[in-house]
Amino acid sequence: MRDSVYTMKKIVAVLFWLQIFTGFVPPSGAVENLQAVVQKRLGEGGEVLDLSRVVIGEKGARELAKMKELASVTTLMLQGNKIKYRGLKALANSPHLENLKHLDLWGNLIGDLGIKALAESPYLKNLESLKLWKNEIGDEAFEIVGRSKNFLKIKTLLLNDNLITTSGAVALAAVTTLPQLETLNLFRNELGDDGAIAIANSKNFPNLKALYIGQNNITDAGAGALLEAVSFPKLKILDLIMNPLSENIYIKAYKMSKERD
Repeated sequence: MRDSVYTMKKIVAVLFWLQIFTGFVPPSGAVENLQAVVQKRLGEGGEVLDLSRVVIGEKGARELAKMKELASVTTLMLQGNKIKYRGLKALANSPHLENLKHLDLWGNLIGDLGIKALAESPYLKNLESLKLWKNEIGDEAFEIVGRSKNFLKIKTLLLNDNLITTSGAVALAAVTTLPQLETLNLFRNELGDDGAIAIANSKNFPNLKALYIGQNNITDAGAGALLEAVSFPKLKILDLIMNPLSENIYIKAYKMSKERD
C-alpha cells in the first residue's frame, strides 16, 4: 500500500513538471498550475504566448483572462485548447488584451457565438490576424463581422475547415469591415459556384493578395469568375486545389500566379 501511494505521488509530481516545462496535460485536460505554465510559455519580452495544445478548457480560459501577464502580449496562440464559446467570451472581455494583434484559435469549437464574442469585445480592436480554422463557424458569422469595427485592421483571416456554405460566402462578399484583408483562407468549406462568383464580384477586398478556396465544390464557372475578377488587383495566389475543375482552369490559375509574382 505504501509503495502504491509513493508511486502515485511520483506520477503526480512528474505530470506537474511536465505541464510547466512542456505544456503537456493529462488526458483529462486539467491544468493544475496554469499560472506556472503561462510564465514558462511566455516568450522573451512578453509579446508571444503560445499555449497550443494545453487543454485549459473554459475554466482555464476564464483564469487566463484575469492574468496581468497578458497586458504585453501581441500574439496569443490557443490551438486545441477546448475553450469553446464561453472561454473565448471571457478572453474577449479581458482588458489585459488591448494590445493583441495576432490570435490563433484553431480547433476550439467556438462557433458563430465565438465570432459574436470577438465582434462585441470592447478591447480587441487591434487584431491583424485571426486564425479560426476548425471551429464549426457557419454562415451567420459574416453578418456579425459586418456589424463590427473590431476587424478593420485584419490582414490575415483563416476560415478553412468550417461550415461555410454559399449563403455564408454571399454574406462575406458583402462585408465592408475587412478593408485591409490580404490573405483569406476558405479551404474545405461548401461555397460552391455561386459562393465563388459572389466573392469574385465583391469590391470590398481591394488589398487581397492570396485566396485559398480549394475543396469547395467549385466548378469551372466559379473558378473562371475568380480568374477574371477585376476587383483584386493585388491578387497573386489563387489556390483552387481539390475542386472539380478542368485542366485548362488549373493552367490559367498557375499562369496568373506566375505573371503576378
